[in-house]
Amino acid sequence: LGGWSRWKMLIPPRKKSFGVDYQGRMGKFFSTHYSAQEANEMKEAIKNLSELRAQTLHVSEATTANCDVSIRYWAQLCLLDKRIDFSQIGLVFTWIDAFKGPTTLSPNQGRMNSTALALEISSVLFNIGAMLAFQGNTVHSSGGQENLKQASILFKKAAGYFAGVKAYSSRIDGAVSTDLTSDCCTMLENLCLAHAQRCFYEKAANDKMKESLLAKLAAGVANLYASVHAALTAGEVAKHFKGTTWAGEAAQEMFTFKSMAHVHAANGLEEEAKGMKKGQEIGHLHTANSLLEQACKLKLNNPKEKELKGKTTTMQGLIAKAKKENDTIYHMPEEKAMPDPEAKQVVQSEPLPSIQDAVGYDLFSALVPDTVRQAASQYASKRQEYCNQIVQEMNADTEALRNKLSTITPQVDACDLSEPGLPNRLKEKIAAIQSQDGVRGLMQRFQLNLEMKEDVQGNVQLAKRVIEEEEATDSDLRQKFGVRWTRSLSSSINEPLKKDMKEIEKQLKLAADADEIVRGKIDSKRSLLDLLGLNTEQLDGMVAGSGDRAYECMSVQSALIKTREAVAKLKLIIKEVENLISHREQIRSSIIRRKESEDAVKTLSNLILGGKSQAEAMDNLLAGYAQLREEFVKNKKIVQELMQKLEKEIDEFLSEQKQDEEMSRREAVLTKISQAIDAYSEVSNYVREGASYYSATQEKVNKLRSRAEDFRVARDIQKEDLLSSITEACAQGAPAPAAPAAAVAAVPVQTAIPVAPVQTFSYSRATPDTSKDEEYARQLAAEFARAEMSPGASSSAHAAPSFSAAPVSAAPAQPVVGIAEAMQPTPFFAPPSNPPPSHLVQGVVQAGSAPTLQMALPPQRPAPQPPSFSAHSEQAATHVATAVAPAAAPPPPAAPPTQNVKLPPGWEQQLTADGQVYYVNHNDRTTSWDPPVWDGDAAAASSPSR
Repeated sequence: LGGWSRWKMLIPPRKKSFGVDYQGRMGKFFSTHYSAQEANEMKEAIKNLSELRAQTLHVSEATTANCDVSIRYWAQLCLLDKRIDFSQIGLVFTWIDAFKGPTTLSPNQGRMNSTALALEISSVLFNIGAMLAFQGNTVHSSGGQENLKQASILFKKAAGYFAGVKAYSSRIDGAVSTDLTSDCCTMLENLCLAHAQRCFYEKAANDKMKESLLAKLAAGVANLYASVHAALTAGEVAKHFKGTTWAGEAAQEMFTFKSMAHVHAANGLEEEAKGMKKGQEIGHLHTANSLLEQACKLKLNNPKEKELKGKTTTMQGLIAKAKKENDTIYHMPEEKAMPDPEAKQVVQSEPLPSIQDAVGYDLFSALVPDTVRQAASQYASKRQEYCNQIVQEMNADTEALRNKLSTITPQVDACDLSEPGLPNRLKEKIAAIQSQDGVRGLMQRFQLNLEMKEDVQGNVQLAKRVIEEEEATDSDLRQKFGVRWTRSLSSSINEPLKKDMKEIEKQLKLAADADEIVRGKIDSKRSLLDLLGLNTEQLDGMVAGSGDRAYECMSVQSALIKTREAVAKLKLIIKEVENLISHREQIRSSIIRRKESEDAVKTLSNLILGGKSQAEAMDNLLAGYAQLREEFVKNKKIVQELMQKLEKEIDEFLSEQKQDEEMSRREAVLTKISQAIDAYSEVSNYVREGASYYSATQEKVNKLRSRAEDFRVARDIQKEDLLSSITEACAQGAPAPAAPAAAVAAVPVQTAIPVAPVQTFSYSRATPDTSKDEEYARQLAAEFARAEMSPGASSSAHAAPSFSAAPVSAAPAQPVVGIAEAMQPTPFFAPPSNPPPSHLVQGVVQAGSAPTLQMALPPQRPAPQPPSFSAHSEQAATHVATAVAPAAAPPPPAAPPTQNVKLPPGWEQQLTADGQVYYVNHNDRTTSWDPPVWDGDAAAASSPSR
């Protein structure tokens, strides 16, 4: 059929998205859920993440560099998803369907919103797949064997990314946009595989491969395009692509490559049978022609359709030529049609790259995942239990071994004719003890451990007190301000701190029990330890005794030589056993060093983020301790064999010796000294382990205390800011910041009297520019809050200055209850010319419910008090009822109640609790006992309506 033009392939477009406030939302999340230091460390990482997203979205060309940026962003999101729960952050991701977006008539068409990070990851993977497919199409159109190979690789990678979309989009709760559904992603995966197989087929055709192989490859291409066509003509995907040419173009490719497969099958029969299967050749050509005609009937009116019509004419000429050859030469029965050739698919989707390799530099490597925190806590307990088991078994076996040696070695030493005094072996041990200041140094080290324990326990209590005080303060303020107290509960944010504290307290309890055991051992072995208070010369004299008289039984020279040889042999075995005991100390030290140097959190984080489960990650870490345990088991087995040999040898040796009274005395002294040395070693080991434990725990507790204090400082700043915000909101008559859904119910007010809905007005109030006064504002607001909250504090004559605009919330207005008496804001309006100090009256109106007036009853006063009324807001008809204790003043002039007074715009008539009439001027924020002088009819004609 000749060559084919390289027409543009079907390539999916990229998805579009809107901006995401990473810095605002994530910054707030870290500041409320992590320590101040951790939150500060995350600021730069959040900024870089935001920039990485911007680079990913604003791509003008599908270059390799742009793909790499998107891949890095995807990998970073995957790692971040394993570290924190994004549903708690409150970020909303918005993405537009790649194939059907908003229109003028349907502005929300194709738009998908979700707080699930899986939507962001799925959409980024979709765009990576689209960019790789675009690159593959560009490279394919360039031609050349190497380009065809490279294009095939790019399409296989694209297919892998579309397969990855399915895995992540399935984690999104609720319905997803059609382009992210499993059916659509499978269709796109098969489309990219069809393109990849097509490139492979074209390269094989250019390489002049066998026609039978080319037929199989072309059939494989046709089958993949057929699966794409089937998806585009059935189900939701078909509805989504209705009105596009995608289904027609997929069918066109399917018919074309099926036709090619039959042509290659016909040529293959010609090569193999040399015309003897001419009838089947003609059948394949008839089928190929029929397929080309079906492709032309699609009427897509694209350039490829014109080329197909030309190929149909060529095909008819080939059929006529084959028929003529058959009629004149071969005379084979002709076939009208042939089944499709066997298909061979040689491409498959490439797996997604390793997340660790793709991310390059992990922006949030310092962030400990919640799962890792939990795993680290579980691992610490499991490791402690495992190590305690090893050490306890080692201690028990070593103590039993020392007891046996303390009985055997004095018997051997007593018969050692070369050392009538203290044996050199014991002298070396005693010298080592004395180099550490002997028993006195041991007791000092033990006392130091007890002091360290008290210090650690004191720091734990300090950290605990800090947390409890902060929680108590938060609870008191939450009860006092109700829904106005909008920050997160301290008790919930403190949970990780309290959990770490409980674990440390648990370990300290075990350590205290161990200290009591050590104290008991010291008391029980006091007499033996006191023996080590003697110097080497004194101990040597105690052992030597009367010297030669101990060996009068050894009068025969041959017996003397034999005894020396037996003693030397026994001492070699004892020395070997003692070396193995020393090796156990090395094993014990290795366990301690491993525990101290092990960064379990970091290692677990790497393992879990690398794909291992928590159980697998913990087993991986414990494997190192398992090796040390195996080393101890091997040591124990060798020692048991040596001890059996030693006991047998000593029994044979002693049966041949005759000991007198002096030799028995010498043996008894040596036994006591050996037991004293063993007692010192045992207690010293316990003290050394305690010192190591308390030193490491002290560092942990210091960090814990620092975290608690950082948390308190951060919460204090939040508290001052919120108190300042509440103060300003009350002073301005604006509703408090909207409370979150989980806010604690407000404290009930003193009275709640149903009233009719209040007419509302609106006015603007300028907020001064205070960008340079942030710190001063915080301090002033805190001082104002403390002054207002102190017992007996009187209300200020002027409202506290506002240094920052009140936060704007898009949420519906929440009902706000009366603020506690301890927090009494200054009224908005100046009092009339001769009134007593005003009190603030604010109604509570909740949309959709019966409005109520909530008022804190004022104390007894000599005369009725005119209230200073707060402004109403059109945005949220929400008002607060509180009372300010008034000062004594002469009663105001009486004004008869009337309902017929005409008031100018912005004025309002109100009644005091005693039924007296007063007037509120919302225009200049003042009150008056007398109505304004106003010609209502004349003014109404010239005044604009409000």
